[in-house]
Amino acid sequence: MTGIVIIGAGHAGVNVAASLRKQDADLAITILSAEDQIPYHRPPLSKKAVFDEALPIELLQANGYYEKANIDLRLSTPVTSIDTAGQTVTLEDGTQLPYAQLVIATGTTLRAMPAPGGELAQGVYTYADIQYLGPRIQAANKIAVIGGGFIGCEVAAGALKMGKQVSLLITGPRALRKAVAPILGETVTKLHRENGMDVRTGCRVQEITPQGVSTDQGFVEADVVITGIGADANMQLAQDAGLHTQHGILVNEFGHTSAAHVYAVGDVAEFPYGFGDNKTTLRLESIQNATDQGAIVAANIVAERQQQEAKAYTPTPWFWSDQGDLKLQMAGLGSLDAEHKVLPGNTETTLTVVHLQDGEMIAVDTLNVPGNHLAGRKLLEMKKPITWAMIEDCDFDLKKLFKQLR
Repeated sequence: MTGIVIIGAGHAGVNVAASLRKQDADLAITILSAEDQIPYHRPPLSKKAVFDEALPIELLQANGYYEKANIDLRLSTPVTSIDTAGQTVTLEDGTQLPYAQLVIATGTTLRAMPAPGGELAQGVYTYADIQYLGPRIQAANKIAVIGGGFIGCEVAAGALKMGKQVSLLITGPRALRKAVAPILGETVTKLHRENGMDVRTGCRVQEITPQGVSTDQGFVEADVVITGIGADANMQLAQDAGLHTQHGILVNEFGHTSAAHVYAVGDVAEFPYGFGDNKTTLRLESIQNATDQGAIVAANIVAERQQQEAKAYTPTPWFWSDQGDLKLQMAGLGSLDAEHKVLPGNTETTLTVVHLQDGEMIAVDTLNVPGNHLAGRKLLEMKKPITWAMIEDCDFDLKKLFKQLR
């Protein structure tokens, strides 16, 4: 039987390969990567690597792993097309590679800055970005960051900690507007300002020049302009192959795409989420999703080959963001439409917010309170109704409530 081909060497693709190897020592596994770099962790790039003169890289697997595990890792090998009927992929050099099962783990592509001069702004996504941007940040005095999401805030906070003059330009009313409860976003915005960051909310970028950024709130001088305005699923290959797509490549609960023997995983995959009337589809950009979904897809590939029952992917999502001295951790999928309740006992730099929908907890956001994050995550993983009254009855102690319910 022909082996497994994985397109993409990020967290999801590599975890599929590693999980497959653990389950089958003889399975032929090939990873095709468009990058020239051995697969590496991406979160540290914006959290710390770009601010370190050494530009450190953290590999997903130790040096020599792929050879020892008999995994054929092909770097600098872009895929140009997929033939789902013939079960082959075509490489940039014209080579056709057959597969028994195919995994698409192509991740995302950063959105380009749409303003005039947008090409002068640099994104933070790959190690090549870090190699280009790192020395420029070291040499800069003034840095402008466009975008108030996780990446923008992480880069801005890291540059500020280096002693740079930093302006964070946000179109919305606060940082992390779509990602966390409003009160947490407002708190993070306030703390960044108090730390000396020039945070401009409701700010529209008009043009980027070599001298800085022109906005509707005046001109912002900058030696370096960094953009973090989001990313889109890298699904052109899948679309050209006729796979069903929406915000990502659509898969079922087992990771199957609309084509036989083809799976999608990680940031590019849009999968079923929720139950009953609340069921929807979801595309997640997170390490938790890439890792856990990768393991499930690997198990289901083996199940397909052995004609066994597949396993459904039913995650409890969680995320984190390091912004200078601020550690944000989110468990579950929060909603701006939810009721937001703040746990008592917070300080100026700590906060725990519970998201309640239809009276039940759906998410927990924390700032510098890792214990509450872990307890909230465990509670959500229990898949039991958790109400505010239950939290009150346990003296607002999530760890106590978890011990009571387990």
